[in-house]
This record gives sequence, structure tokens and C-alpha cells, in this order.
Amino acid sequence: MDVSLPEALAEQLDALTLDPRRPLLAVDVDEVIVGLAAHLTEYAEGRGYALRLTGYKLDGALWRADGTEADRQEFRSVLDGFFETCTRHQRAYPGASEALRALSSRMQVVILTNVPFAAREERVANLAGHGIDYPLIANHGPKGPALRWLSRRAGRMAFIDDSPTQLASAAADAPDVARIHFVGDETLRAYLPEVEAAQYRAESWTRLRTLVEEVLLDG
Repeated sequence: MDVSLPEALAEQLDALTLDPRRPLLAVDVDEVIVGLAAHLTEYAEGRGYALRLTGYKLDGALWRADGTEADRQEFRSVLDGFFETCTRHQRAYPGASEALRALSSRMQVVILTNVPFAAREERVANLAGHGIDYPLIANHGPKGPALRWLSRRAGRMAFIDDSPTQLASAAADAPDVARIHFVGDETLRAYLPEVEAAQYRAESWTRLRTLVEEVLLDG
């Protein structure tokens, strides 16, 4: 076990069976494979709140019915409640399952997601229901350390995420991993026209599939 990693993360990584000769694709979930903001908006409205996004962040976006901004504790309560009750029901973006299925025939695929660990099995069940059944690592915080661990145990590697913070973490801790920026929600995508830490960008799963093949197989 890698003692430099949190124990729960290290245990999940150690349980993986990876082929050091094959390329590896690590894929985020929220706003990459499944939607989050649109579904969270519906959940918040059902509890008397409104989610008003003005940029690519959830902080400060939750408002009460009386027009005042919800505090951090209220936001945390809504977000935790969402993951507890809605993770299994999140909707997949068009083409995600088909693209990953095609890619998995030519490379290894690992899901790397910052879902709360208590909701890990719900996330596994949700993805399986969409035909997405690959090893899943529930991470907490920056993903760079997990990507570094993975990159040392596989062939060429790429990482897909929507978060500029996570792509920057990958650049810092696993610079040899190709970094691809993707946001499944078209409205949210407009908030992030460029991400400095990303080396590549796609706007559909059709393009993502082609891009990953070019990066990992054709070079």
C-alpha cells in the first residue's frame, strides 16, 4: 500500500488489476459522464431553494425562496442530501456509454470520481445502469496523486475531467498523463472556453472518443 495516499484511496487503487503494457483512460463522472448541475437544480427546487449559476462553480449559487443567499451550511446540507438520494438516478450524457464501450476494447478504463465515499456504491449502480461498468475509484480532494499512482502502473495514459482545478492537479502531480477538458452540459461549457492546464478539449462524446484514440493509440 502507498502510505503517501489516504488509506481509503490506497486500498481502492491496490485492488485494481492493471496491465502495464496497455494504455489507460481515467474518466471523471459529474458533468463528464453524467449531469450534476441540472439534476441538482431540480433537487434544490424541491427543497425550497434555487440554484443560480453565474460561473463554473457551485459556491454562492444556492438561494433561498425569499431571495437571500443560502449560507455554507445550507449548501452543504443540500449537496450531501443530493448525493445521498439522487446519485443512483443521475442522467448520462448522450454517447458516453457507447464511446467508453468502444474505447474499452482497445484500452483500460478506470472511473476516477470525487463522489462522497458513502455514495460510492450508489454511483457504481448508477453507472452500471447506463451500461458503464468499469473499476471505480472514489477520490477526495485533488486527483493528481491518484493519477500519478495509476500512471506508474500502466502504459500511455489520458485523463478526462471538467474541473480546471483537477486538470491543474494532474499537470502538477502526473505531467506525463494527457489532460482532456470536457463539460457535458452545453450551458456550463460556455463558462469555461479555455482551461490553461488542459492540453486537449472536446465538446461531445463522439469527439472525445476520437481524441482519446488519437492521443493514446495513434501517437
